[in-house]
This record gives sequence, structure tokens and C-alpha cells, in this order.
Amino acid sequence: MDIRKTVTVIEDILIDDGKPLSKPVRRVAQIAVVRNALVGREDENLDELVRDGEDLGRFLALRALESIERSRITCLGKGAIVGTDGEPEHGQAILYPKFASAVRETLGAGSAPLLGDKLIAAAGSAIKIHLRPIGSTSSDQSEGIMELRVPGSPRPDEILVALVVSGAGTPEAG
Repeated sequence: MDIRKTVTVIEDILIDDGKPLSKPVRRVAQIAVVRNALVGREDENLDELVRDGEDLGRFLALRALESIERSRITCLGKGAIVGTDGEPEHGQAILYPKFASAVRETLGAGSAPLLGDKLIAAAGSAIKIHLRPIGSTSSDQSEGIMELRVPGSPRPDEILVALVVSGAGTPEAG
């Protein structure tokens, strides 16, 4: 797997609905822009992207733990933007099923739902990542959305892969 770049976005929400929060909400997005190994190949075997997804899930989850404590994580979300030379199946393969398993294992999130948002788009396009509570049993329940955009990414032969973790309180807030 070739990672061209990584991006970290940290968002601390201090006021919600006009009211100060007693504990700020931290959202951490870990993003990797990777080469889409299947672009330009006749072989439609998705196993390589599935393996890359597992490695990325572990890598991005470990990076997220650098910015938020494991015990504070209450919501998860993931997403992918496939560059314009890719196929919808490429986003599916990199996000399911091994990406989610690797994230859950690394974060100690049990069987938490980790539904994903995917699209094919040009460089600089935004994706909205829906955050779902770790303890939720409903795929409809959302705890907000984090919109992400990485200028110049993904290139036509790349995939932008994002993991978002969220939780109330920050180490500084106690």
C-alpha cells in the first residue's frame, strides 16, 4: 500500500446550540490518501484493497489515539472518496469488512457499528462522515456529521480514506 499523505483534523466543539458545553466534544479525523492499486488493471480481484483496508483501519485508529483518549471515544464514522479513475467497488473493498474490524480491535470498540460513506469524486471534493454512537444498535442513529476535504486529493488514481472518532471531554477539560 502506497500512502501519499496523511492529514489530521481536530475539532473541539465548545458551544453547541448557543450554550457552552460542560465538557467539550472532540472530533478527530485521521485521513490517508493512498494509491488505488486497481486503477488501470484488468484484474477485478478486490483482495488487495481489502488487505489495504485492514492495514489502514489499524493505522488510522492508532493515529487517532494520539489525539483522543480511548476511554473518551463515544462515536465512530468512516468514509472514502475514490478518485475519478476508480470504481464504486474500490471504495467498498477498502472500507469493508476488514477496515471496520481492525478499527474496532485497535480502539477496543467491541461490535460498534461503523457504517461508511463513499463517493467517486474529483480532487478537493468534500465527504460528509456520519458519526454513530458506539453502543447504538440502529444504523439510522447519528450523532452529527463531520465534513472533510483535502485540497488536491484524491487524484484520479487514488482513494482518500477517513476515520473519524468523537467523544465528550478532552484531557485538558478533565
